[in-house]
Amino acid sequence: MQNNYRNPPMKPPRSLRSAIDEIEVSTKAARLRSVLPEIEQRLSAGARIADIVQALNENGLAITTATLKSYLYRFRKAAREQALDNPPTHPAPPPDASTDSPLPPHEHAIASVSMAQETTTTTPMLLRHINTARCLRQLRRGATLSRADLSRELGLTRATIGHAVKELIDSGLVVETSDRSEGGRPGRPGSGVRLNPQGAYAIGIDISSLTLTAVLVDLGMRIVHRISESVETHADDVDRVVEQIASLPGRLLKETVIDSTRIHGVCVSVPGLVDHSGRVVVAPFLRWRDVPLKQMLAAHKDMPWPVTICNDAVAFANAERTIAREQDAQDMLLILLTEGLGGAIVQRGQILEGAHGYAGELGHMVMGATPGAIGTQTFELLAGYERFRPFLPKDRTLADGLQWLASVGTKAHTPDLEKTFDEWANVLTTGILNLVYLLDPEKIVLGGPLSALFPRVEPKVKKLLAANLLHGFNAPPIYITRLGADGAAIGAASIVRNQLFSLPRLHHD
Repeated sequence: MQNNYRNPPMKPPRSLRSAIDEIEVSTKAARLRSVLPEIEQRLSAGARIADIVQALNENGLAITTATLKSYLYRFRKAAREQALDNPPTHPAPPPDASTDSPLPPHEHAIASVSMAQETTTTTPMLLRHINTARCLRQLRRGATLSRADLSRELGLTRATIGHAVKELIDSGLVVETSDRSEGGRPGRPGSGVRLNPQGAYAIGIDISSLTLTAVLVDLGMRIVHRISESVETHADDVDRVVEQIASLPGRLLKETVIDSTRIHGVCVSVPGLVDHSGRVVVAPFLRWRDVPLKQMLAAHKDMPWPVTICNDAVAFANAERTIAREQDAQDMLLILLTEGLGGAIVQRGQILEGAHGYAGELGHMVMGATPGAIGTQTFELLAGYERFRPFLPKDRTLADGLQWLASVGTKAHTPDLEKTFDEWANVLTTGILNLVYLLDPEKIVLGGPLSALFPRVEPKVKKLLAANLLHGFNAPPIYITRLGADGAAIGAASIVRNQLFSLPRLHHD
């Protein structure tokens, strides 16, 4: 319902419209509630949620897939909360097909914090959720804090902190410890609270033209489980790839025996341009163009969780920001070296998006000035893994092959390989020089499978940078990520995980 705070009183047209809107929403909710048992039954029998949405629309109940999922989630939560707190006064919907027991308390907390992120009107209930989210955010780095610490750092009363902490403890997102003194006063033992790593989980999936990698991480960013398998991407067979992607979360949960209700969401990273609606505008190495990936996954019966789609380099940047100390993640340039080359720019702790969300596409920088040769002179085609393909074992994945080349293959010192490394060092230096002049980054972080080869050329790149940078510029230090070849998948999971710590952005009419 729209927020009328700024409207002058006594404006009948707006009041009437608001009343009509409220009636229409209530009517739709009532109609949906009446058919929820049948919808649940069909879903548990294997029906596709997209088919159910189509049937509802054909029978006069206009609704989108996302809206139906939202109603299902909220109605289940409300019914189960009522079952936990009070005897039910009307029949509750059937249990979720994935479990025979009521939802555990921690789902209430995840939904509570998520509600604060989604709400756009200021109400006492929203303020309570915001305070809860702020407490959780304060604990996100893993520190143990007392209630007095939280009260002092957030500027909230002890009573407000007490309510927020109780909600977080009841939810399972936070646990109580006994290694703090309340307010630091001697002789008065108190308890501290810290993030519970097992309170919620996130799933990240990275797709390349050769491999699908899925990781399950907990709130502490520990990788609980990982799956990697080969994939073939074709412009005319996107549905098959979507099926393969959609199967991965269920396999992760089955192999770890983690309850599906603890999953906060799924994020898929793609090597290409992704718009704000989750549509893959173009992904050259996947041979995809205008693929509504978020819509396709959200409609899949095996994807009951919120779905996010992002660029792989942006995902990688999110991972680096999450694992780094806050003061070390303020200004950096991230370069993802895979089949192609992607990038992300972090300034003042924020990832730059650009006007359309496409900032950081470093791989498409033109490196040559020869007319008609632009297509073969981009940074990613000159610095990508193609030049190393002849030296890679054919029975290994890209990541394993490059790791082998970094640790074993380079010992061969064949003339062709030496020449290839020299050429690669020159191309990397040229690209980095341009980026240093443009962005003046504090540091550069390299990720992706190809970054395993950088130590082989690091001395030459540093020497060339020092010799060619304009006087006054300092060559930024270049680091290799600690995340290995899975940086994009881990980053995709970190995007979902970090949503729990986000505060809402309020909008007023």
